[in-house]
Amino acid sequence: MNWKAFAAFIALLLCLVAVVALLMLVRRPDTMTFYFTADTEGYLVPCGCRTVPAGGLARRVGALKRLREDPSVGKVQPVEIAHGFADRGPGRDILNRAIGSFFKSQGYLVGVGSYDLLLGLGALNGAAPGVPLFLSGDRSLPGSVEFRLGGWGVGPIGEKGGRLRLVFLAQTAPGGAPAPDPIKSLREELAAHPAEGYIVVGQFNAAAVPEMLKESPKLVAIVGQWRADVTSAPQRTGETWVLYLGDRGRRSAVLRLSWSQNNWTALPTVAYLGPEVMSDAAVEKEVAGALEEVSRENRAALARIAKPPLQGKAYVGSQACSRCHPEAFEKWSSTYHSSATKDLSIDHQEQNPDCLACHAMGLGKPGGYPQEKVDLSGVQCETCHGPGEGHPPGRLGADPASAETCGKCHGPRDSPMFQLPGFWEAIKHGK
Repeated sequence: MNWKAFAAFIALLLCLVAVVALLMLVRRPDTMTFYFTADTEGYLVPCGCRTVPAGGLARRVGALKRLREDPSVGKVQPVEIAHGFADRGPGRDILNRAIGSFFKSQGYLVGVGSYDLLLGLGALNGAAPGVPLFLSGDRSLPGSVEFRLGGWGVGPIGEKGGRLRLVFLAQTAPGGAPAPDPIKSLREELAAHPAEGYIVVGQFNAAAVPEMLKESPKLVAIVGQWRADVTSAPQRTGETWVLYLGDRGRRSAVLRLSWSQNNWTALPTVAYLGPEVMSDAAVEKEVAGALEEVSRENRAALARIAKPPLQGKAYVGSQACSRCHPEAFEKWSSTYHSSATKDLSIDHQEQNPDCLACHAMGLGKPGGYPQEKVDLSGVQCETCHGPGEGHPPGRLGADPASAETCGKCHGPRDSPMFQLPGFWEAIKHGK
């Protein structure tokens, strides 16, 4: 017997056993946590709500820090599911650079929605360089990303664990850019990327959810953004959790996932980003600087829009109308029209010309908002009746209340609940 050869064989065998043992020790974590946000739309700070101001990037960082300090949650992956960027307003580029910087610093994965597409992918990549953007059905962007939980080993050696695929979808939203068909896109992602579980996220309405559930029994969760739809608590359909996050980024959702015995365990929660969430001071400072730049842009834009009144056709304001039309004035004073400009302050948009076009009187018209000598804030009488200088004795007409007339401001994106008969009853006055 060749003892040297035998000894070499035994040594090699022991080395292989040791390598396998080491590979078994290289176990992948079996738990990870997703932190979902949506509908940020360039809103960097908490809302100005009179009850519970909520949202803001600094609070998100505070929530993420608290989450990451918990060793039981595993890796924390932040995800903006859709509509993260501002697509309106003179200061949108400033806002989007701040948003992009935030997404990159916190390691976000970002879904592209129908309103984001209004900016174009070039502008999105410019605002958020290095931030992974996703949209299924768009050949220029990846549609999904894989995570692997549980198991052990390296490469093909070992136990594979559970493959989890995060799929990003979008549906064409009212006033948004065309988006790929979400169900077709989901079907293609499922076929191209087999996995033990899927999480579907993005911008799509609730009617799309039952259709998604038909595509696969492996959907662990569906997290959507559509207009202002929200689920204050997670909902369950069969084995799939369903959550909706709208509301200008005022809410976030946490989804903790574990892979064990070839099964997924999911624990979702939804939280309001209220004052109880500690804000990050450094982010607050960065946000304040960005908002000051935005304010300068908005003020400059308003100055460019302002025009002097035409001779004999100045706006006089609803207070002047009240002397002869007290009942109509009282009715108007009780409606949201009267506080339309003030209400913009809830979302810190009171200087944004793109909002003031519908929330103030006569923006961009001769003598329209803003004027120094007369208060033209809100949707006042002359919005429909025209400038009141010279009345009386001159008679003022009015555009008839119609879906077309009112729809210039009450469109499907910003006023999705608008129905002319009910809305007219709220402001009905005169003969």
